[in-house]
Amino acid sequence: KQWYQRRVAITAGTLYKLYFELYRAMEHAVIEKANAIALSEEQKAKLNKYKIQARKDNEVFLRQHPEVSCLISDFLHEVLLKRPEQVVEFASQHFTQPEIRTRINSQIQEEKKLLRREARLTQAAP
Repeated sequence: KQWYQRRVAITAGTLYKLYFELYRAMEHAVIEKANAIALSEEQKAKLNKYKIQARKDNEVFLRQHPEVSCLISDFLHEVLLKRPEQVVEFASQHFTQPEIRTRINSQIQEEKKLLRREARLTQAAP
């Protein structure tokens, strides 16, 4: 009955959602500040164009680097399992563990296997 020890699985989709929720919250704060300054229409258009490009660039980066998702998933799993009082100190210790590279590489390989298996099942479906 050690259900609490199951790994917290954060899919890339979930990670992207979390990232974009945080990004939107930060973006909202920037917009509120910008509105106080009263941007011109041209400045607003440039700002919107920049924000769209930044989102695209960030998504491309995250898709090119699956280790980011694995690192965050691994860290959240440990935080939720151990519930440390000093989260910053715990994070410092967690990310400086000598075996973290091996653990993350192993998770990436497992993710790739799952994706290949899902792709084969999708192709085999009528």
